[in-house]
Amino acid sequence: MGQITQICRLMEMLSLKNLFLGFLLLLHFSLNAVFASSGSYIAGQFAEKEWDFRNASYYYIDMISRGETEREIIKRSIIYSALAGNFEVATAISRKVDDLDLNYPIANLIIFAETIKNRNKSKILAAFEQHKNFFPIIFQNVAEFWVLIINDEKDEAFRLINSLTIKNEVQMQIINYNQLLAYVYLNEYEQAKTLYESIEFSDFLFDSESALALLEFFKKNKDSKVFQSVLNKLRVASDNSYYVVALVDELSNIEANNSIRINPYKQIAEIFFRWSQSVQLQGKNSINKPFYLSLANYADPTSSFLKFKVATVLFDTENYELSKEILDNFSKDDLFYMDSIVEKTYAIEQLGSDELALEYIEKFIENGIKNARLLKTYGSLQRSQRQYKEAINSYTGAIEAAKIEQYTEAIWPILFLRGISFERSKNWSLAEEDFISALELSPDQPQILNYMGYSLLERKEKLDQAMRMILLAADKSPDSYHIIDSLGWAHYKVGDFEKALLYLERAMELESTDPIVNDHLGDVLWMLGRKREAKFQWKKSLSFKPEPVDKKNTEDKLEFGLKVK
Repeated sequence: MGQITQICRLMEMLSLKNLFLGFLLLLHFSLNAVFASSGSYIAGQFAEKEWDFRNASYYYIDMISRGETEREIIKRSIIYSALAGNFEVATAISRKVDDLDLNYPIANLIIFAETIKNRNKSKILAAFEQHKNFFPIIFQNVAEFWVLIINDEKDEAFRLINSLTIKNEVQMQIINYNQLLAYVYLNEYEQAKTLYESIEFSDFLFDSESALALLEFFKKNKDSKVFQSVLNKLRVASDNSYYVVALVDELSNIEANNSIRINPYKQIAEIFFRWSQSVQLQGKNSINKPFYLSLANYADPTSSFLKFKVATVLFDTENYELSKEILDNFSKDDLFYMDSIVEKTYAIEQLGSDELALEYIEKFIENGIKNARLLKTYGSLQRSQRQYKEAINSYTGAIEAAKIEQYTEAIWPILFLRGISFERSKNWSLAEEDFISALELSPDQPQILNYMGYSLLERKEKLDQAMRMILLAADKSPDSYHIIDSLGWAHYKVGDFEKALLYLERAMELESTDPIVNDHLGDVLWMLGRKREAKFQWKKSLSFKPEPVDKKNTEDKLEFGLKVK
């Protein structure tokens, strides 16, 4: 809390510091040697490695405020301030960098996003000309198309977009999609309909706010065929999210004052969102995805869609507090309110506990909100608290809700989770029924194959079938430590300890802190006569906080050795 307060104080002091910041930046490369011994630098780097955006922002801003001006620190202060939602800080630094004609692509993107946010036509044109070369060429072309439309140069915009050299199918899809959106913006219904029907647009394009506007446009024009096609793509692209259901309900109300519209400013903001979609959330450049998404939200702060997307990517990067702060601000009449409840439940679980998350979600269940995703989440929280009977009831309700919602893709995971609850409550016959039903809906699904195969091993039933299921699961998902552990355990159960050792050592490479993997490896080592190593693995297993029943079994093995049955 103290660090957050300091950030707030820094933001309040920002206007006073801007003058001083200009002087500091003039010393651009003068203080490199200071960084190696800087406490804030070390803390900032540690926060970066932990993906702690808020603290990374705090430490790098602290360095600038104390006179540090090395290029990399300035860049990081901009990036992490943006990721932490401190755009007042990010834009102030970016403007000063721009005033001094320093070539910082990150700062240029921030400034361009700010002009889109403020919707000042002349400044957008100037900023685009100044900073357009920092965009990938496809996004530069699309941005220029919309900038020309903003400048009332419609004919020139379409000449540009029709003259582009397209390198691949994805780029062609993006160009055609933006052309479609322009027809919708210009209210040219026949051209929009003809273009939509002549091209098979990919579903990924419909994971966007503009797709919601398309749905509204074709509903307004009473084109049920195109409306249904757009709706189907929206459902697939959003994984049947409830904001799509909420929009359809809203559109069915004749008196509703619908407000989702295409406009050039929102479409340029959506370019940053598309840019974020092109980046994977892993590897060396994983920070780019949340950064471009934050830029999109900054350029269009009115977009609930972008706000929700930022919250989810912050959650995925384990910035749970930042995610929750965004989710707290969705009102009950927002299209994304229902989705925000589920995401907020997950954030509360990570920040607090399963019990707090359960208390939060129970309020909505008690108030009669019983959709598939909410009930599935409720059931999973109950299962984590070992409330298996209650979880089974919740999962059953979720299955029925999914059928009513025609959300068939969601049914197999719920059946699988209900099967786990049945198995944990010692009702194997019903558990097996659910696992088989889930496999009928999703054949060869590795999680189901692994769990059912492992359960059969533990029950000493149908060992040949169990081995086949786990082998197939491993073939489908060779880098899952759970599955490789099961494969090792299957070989252990049939007495092939050498092969079991190979797989369990591989599972340890994939995940060395799982208590079950360590315990299993200890058992195999014991059977191979390597008893000292076995005890070492059992001690490691206990250090990783296994379930109570597993803990007792491991403690017994440490005291009495492995009793072979």
